[in-house]
Amino acid sequence: MDKVKKYKEVVSDLSHYFQGYSIDRTAKMSIIASTLSNKFPEWIFCGFYRVVDEELLEIGPYQSSIVPCGQIKFSNGVCGMSARERKSIIVDNVNYFDGYISCDDETISEIVVPVFLDNKLIGVLDIDGDSEGQFDHTDKKYLEEIVDLL
Repeated sequence: MDKVKKYKEVVSDLSHYFQGYSIDRTAKMSIIASTLSNKFPEWIFCGFYRVVDEELLEIGPYQSSIVPCGQIKFSNGVCGMSARERKSIIVDNVNYFDGYISCDDETISEIVVPVFLDNKLIGVLDIDGDSEGQFDHTDKKYLEEIVDLL
């Protein structure tokens, strides 16, 4: 199945899951991480880092076989840059990213999408891949749409 079709199914499924009853954002983050991880098993990490203090992210709901960093400052790493600049970041090879935080030795590529509520940054969605150039504009487009469901 092609990537666009997978993303369209995820958006449809998540929209369906979130209709008809009220659940909080953390629960929605858990469902999003689980749904994405199951639809894209080639990803090695899929999860959220939540803003917990001024310029500090803390691990939130995630799916992975690797143990993630517990906290990330806005001044560090791809997640920190995305939070600081309030924009999505795609890194083809983390080995060439100045200031990369290595939580594992499997991650090669990464995409991070900021999450907003009423124009306030509340976290980031972080996805890691084990091959170079794994993420592109298609991923960015659909992941931004998905975090808007929160």
